[in-house]
Amino acid sequence: MDLPLLDVLPFPRTISSIVLILSLLFLSRLVYRLYFHPLARFPGPKLAAATSLYNAYYDIMQSGLVKRLPELHKYYGPIIRIQPNQLHVADLESYNQIFKVGTQFDKLWHNNPFLTGSLQSLESLPEAKKRKEFLNPFFSKVTIRNVERYLLRAKLDQFLQTLQDVARKGNVIDFSLAFRCLTADTIMDYCFQQDLDALHEDNFESATVKAFSEGFDMAVMSTYFPKIFALLNVIIFSLPEYMQEKYFAPVYGFKTMQRRVQHFRSTPNATNTKIPTMFDTMLSPDRSKGQVTPSERDMVADGCLMIAAGTDTTANALGLATWHITGSPKIHERLVKELTTAMPNRDDTVDSTALEGEGFEYLRAVVKETLRLAFGVPGRMPRRVPKGGAQLSGQFVPYGVSSYVSSCIYVHNTSAASFPNPFAFDPERWLCAPETYKEREKRMLSFSRGSRACIGINLAYTSLHLTLAHLFRRFEVEVHSWTTEEDMEWNDRFVPVPKGKLRGIVRERAS
Repeated sequence: MDLPLLDVLPFPRTISSIVLILSLLFLSRLVYRLYFHPLARFPGPKLAAATSLYNAYYDIMQSGLVKRLPELHKYYGPIIRIQPNQLHVADLESYNQIFKVGTQFDKLWHNNPFLTGSLQSLESLPEAKKRKEFLNPFFSKVTIRNVERYLLRAKLDQFLQTLQDVARKGNVIDFSLAFRCLTADTIMDYCFQQDLDALHEDNFESATVKAFSEGFDMAVMSTYFPKIFALLNVIIFSLPEYMQEKYFAPVYGFKTMQRRVQHFRSTPNATNTKIPTMFDTMLSPDRSKGQVTPSERDMVADGCLMIAAGTDTTANALGLATWHITGSPKIHERLVKELTTAMPNRDDTVDSTALEGEGFEYLRAVVKETLRLAFGVPGRMPRRVPKGGAQLSGQFVPYGVSSYVSSCIYVHNTSAASFPNPFAFDPERWLCAPETYKEREKRMLSFSRGSRACIGINLAYTSLHLTLAHLFRRFEVEVHSWTTEEDMEWNDRFVPVPKGKLRGIVRERAS
């Protein structure tokens, strides 16, 4: 008697067994995460405690989990569970404890083919501190002022000249792109003595600069699906270079940076000694301080980091300032009046030292408020809980491989407790008594804090002061007829990425 084929073959039963085993494993992991995990007692959405896909949904499909965090904290309290292995804290005291100088909270880094090996990726504080001490002199106020006339002002002058050319043609400008051309040209020349010539492009239409931001969406997705992206990177990096240039601009940019580093390493002291580059600094270690020359891979990663961190963050801030200044007659009138008083002629110039002195108080307040709402890097910065655990937000957080804690700039910079009416652009909140100013400055975390605070803070302030002062003294700027509120909304993609373009026109002032 013949048996039915399905009764002979074991496949259906095997498949059923596999499905059953996988289902049991999934359920057991779910039960563990919800009820027996070291972080199970902390409040938060149950779905977030069960799976990282909760975060992935908001970070990839929506504007970013960061924008939902204030609402979650309002409902659950100052410390909440936002991932199976991660807590988020909202109080300033905990932030200061996690990010203070000499912190015991090491960084949690997700592998990134472009930035692994950079200062940003170094997990242990001693290692990061050593690299930062290496680079700090290059980003000091003294160094910046030494190159201001030769480099920063030269780039700004070219930016203003291109704006003037566009103004005379009556063309509409994509300010989002124009500001990125300025910051990209500046950071490339400042760090590497490499001129992109983006500012010379007609109407700022630089394909290279447009390609710079293409990697941000991928960076977010690779955080949640690292194995898939690790495989994709192997494939993409093995493609012919012409295909990388055409279809995968971030990879082509990485390869270009690699060639630049190889040139510096093979030809030391080949650059303009008046303006040493970041690579000159890295190739001239102070042996008495225990400094060593970084590897080629680390230098390439730090080069990519400087472009990623120095281009879009400052450009976003310039765009935000332009939007708010032109959108408020009161702010615009007061700023222009101050600039006109200090710079009587339209084409007058001032240096950063003058901008820090008397006569530019309102400009500095505008820049401060811009930085508060531009956020820099708005999202979570996870840290490993140190051995012995930690007391945060009045609760004990255990140490372990499944215990991380994070806090984000967005939550603190938009806290109503720290900044009344927090989403209003109000420069006057910084025109206050010195004690109040210092207290508000302590609560603004745009450059983070402590040993890992942003290394480019001095360059950012200098660029913002110089650009806004000369832009609004020389030109009448109008953007609100071409740009909407929806255009200015942003997605968290490591940096804020606007959903639309800041578009408008400029007209030269009469005098």
